[in-house]
Amino acid sequence: MRWKLLILGLLVSVTVNGQGKGCIPTRTPYPFEGGERITLSLMYKWGAVNTEVAQAWVNLDTLQYNGSQAYHVNFKVKSAPFFDIFFKMREDFHSWMRRDGLVPLKFTRDTYEGGYKATNLYYYDWQKKVIHADVNFSNRGDEHYEIPLHDCAYDLPALIFYLRTMDVSRMKKGDKYHLSFAIDDSVFDVVLTYHGRERLNVRKMGRRNALLFSCSVVSGAMFEGDQELKFWFSDDARHVPLAVMAPLRVGAVWCWLKQYKP
Repeated sequence: MRWKLLILGLLVSVTVNGQGKGCIPTRTPYPFEGGERITLSLMYKWGAVNTEVAQAWVNLDTLQYNGSQAYHVNFKVKSAPFFDIFFKMREDFHSWMRRDGLVPLKFTRDTYEGGYKATNLYYYDWQKKVIHADVNFSNRGDEHYEIPLHDCAYDLPALIFYLRTMDVSRMKKGDKYHLSFAIDDSVFDVVLTYHGRERLNVRKMGRRNALLFSCSVVSGAMFEGDQELKFWFSDDARHVPLAVMAPLRVGAVWCWLKQYKP
């Protein structure tokens, strides 16, 4: 559960709850195209300690899905070889969404975290407004859920790209958006806050113009109450994820952009 919450945060894992008021204003055309590749570095920082514990890859491709023009997003996380000794972690997310409107179609998750395993298979039923969710946990076995589906609902990989379509010209510093997301068999609620523009010193890339956001995190074994996760997108036409900072009870995890190929 601890690393699951952390990875959710690093993915900026929120899903808009309901169309209209409270939804992030978006724009077209989209700031991305099929063939885009993003590499991220996950660092643990505590005092003088600043060590890479994992890498993540986000790949976007175009394809046909049941006769529709679609995007396919693959998000992978792999712990570093030395960290495997202490806590081996593998995350493999796949998302399919229509290119017209970024409407989610299907989502899969295959997780291994220190001996814990979990899988998700979501099918979106937009007529009945439900997600048909088949999930499996190593300590519980196969389970099925019908998760209520809102008009603005997105799964985790698709959400990364949805957030990049935000129309900053319609957002003001201090604006808040009430959001929720579903994963496994649970629904989480958060508040997303826009903090405006700033200059961010990106690891190994120098200073960049950035858009700063924060969201509340779930209090628990790793997180303190009332802490906020922060994340930055590039302040340009592409809105590339530059960094994420997740506070822990001891230290923090930073996720830095390592490589970007449009």
